Amino acid sequence: MWDNQASKNVSRRERQVLEIVMRRSKATAREIEEDMPDAPTYSAVRSILRLLVEKGLLVKSLHGRTDEFTLPMEPEKARVRALHQMVRDFFSNSVGAAAMALLGDSRSKLSKEDADRLMKLIQEAREK
Repeated sequence: MWDNQASKNVSRRERQVLEIVMRRSKATAREIEEDMPDAPTYSAVRSILRLLVEKGLLVKSLHGRTDEFTLPMEPEKARVRALHQMVRDFFSNSVGAAAMALLGDSRSKLSKEDADRLMKLIQEAREK
């Protein structure tokens, strides 16, 4: 996820926790437990968090008497890195194939502003 060898060996539950923290920007073990589908026990959530901290995929900090967990980088940067990894892994490193898969889906909707921005980025990419 963060171009780190540890991120290549992430379980389904660890990935769910990372997604929750990415979405929330920061979260406690209790918040993560509440957000997880078919949540394991609170102790299991704490164990998952401990493993993710050991792998360097999350950072733990104490706020009052509560541990909070955050990503080791800004959430936007983490999203971009995760997306690049997905493009490498699932689209043979083809940005175009990934974009076409997203835009070719009938459920995809773009605002005029997003469409204009995409057109500008496509033009810039062609000129490189």
